[in-house]
Amino acid sequence: MRYSVRAAPPEHFVWLEGRTGCVLTRGARAIEAVDAAGSIRGMVAYDNWTESAVSAHMAVESASVWRTLLRPAFEYPFVQAGKQLLLGFIIASNKQSMAFVQRVGFREAHRIQDGWAAGVDLVIWQMRRQDCRWLGKETA
Repeated sequence: MRYSVRAAPPEHFVWLEGRTGCVLTRGARAIEAVDAAGSIRGMVAYDNWTESAVSAHMAVESASVWRTLLRPAFEYPFVQAGKQLLLGFIIASNKQSMAFVQRVGFREAHRIQDGWAAGVDLVIWQMRRQDCRWLGKETA
């Protein structure tokens, strides 16, 4: 199936919030992958902006969506927004998400014991622009 990627309007953010449990702020921006009917199949939102970094929240309905969404997911913060660091916050018990971010190139930066709940760690992941293999050579 083919998807197209576009900027997501704020009223679409509930799609991502419902799948990830994140609560986005007024400063959030997002891109979404949609099918031919315009239905959302994946989204990456960027929030908690600093001078050099931004946090990302990601969800897709199926792994095949990443074929279309992955490169734009990194081009937006690193190229268009000019950030040097992309951050992710994941509950340690979410093994699938932990494996995914590691596979695409994030590195574990910090683990906060009991950061999600008593006995459940919160893991902070990071990717630096210079380490992002999803950018074309001309943009890296």
